[in-house]
Amino acid sequence: MNIILKNNIFLLLSVSMIIAKDSPNNWHSYWAQSSKAIIMDESNQWLLGSAAIAALSATQIDMKVKDYVQSHKILSDPISHFGDEMGGNWGHWILWSSIVTSSKIKKDSNKKFMSKIQYSTLAMVSNGLITVGMKRAFGRERPNGSCCDSFPSGHTSHSFTMASIANELYGKNIGLISYGLATLVAVSRMNDNKHYLSDVIFGAGLGTAVGRAFSKNYQKFDETNIQVGFSSQMALKISIPIN
Repeated sequence: MNIILKNNIFLLLSVSMIIAKDSPNNWHSYWAQSSKAIIMDESNQWLLGSAAIAALSATQIDMKVKDYVQSHKILSDPISHFGDEMGGNWGHWILWSSIVTSSKIKKDSNKKFMSKIQYSTLAMVSNGLITVGMKRAFGRERPNGSCCDSFPSGHTSHSFTMASIANELYGKNIGLISYGLATLVAVSRMNDNKHYLSDVIFGAGLGTAVGRAFSKNYQKFDETNIQVGFSSQMALKISIPIN
């Protein structure tokens, strides 16, 4: 997990998106509206502002927390590795697999199924782009000395985005479990000496804000029976930054 795009995990939605021919090609509108809501939605402004203030305050104790965590190793190696993989290699595949399974059980239409896949994918891609942009802008050295993409934590922001998506699709009970797993991911990043406390605090706020923005717009599109559809036979190659 050294470089900004961890092995450039290409999440191929080369899904020859076998959508009904009459499916509206309005995904770009959904993406634009949701991206705007990340910073324009009032509740997200409070969330991001609070996360920024908390992260700034945490910089005053980052080194103390780092020293404590490294000397006490608050997570065992297997649990920390689990958190690392959940925030990196596994999480999005588990989420997509759950969408496939639940859609089959509910007998969702093809349009409904694809709208869930596309909603979750666009949210994660957007979070990844924002996270990489911030990493490059801040250029903060990691606590283990590697350069220079510590702030914010990509594993954490990615995990909290997925938790927000799970909360929207499956309700509060699954949402709470997902947020719990996302918190474990954040702690594992500190335990592995990859991130400071301030990195994971802002990563959590950012990921939640992105997930909420896309969730709110997904509700609007869903309620008006507008499908978030890519044009038929389009292949989308996606790289999600998750450091």
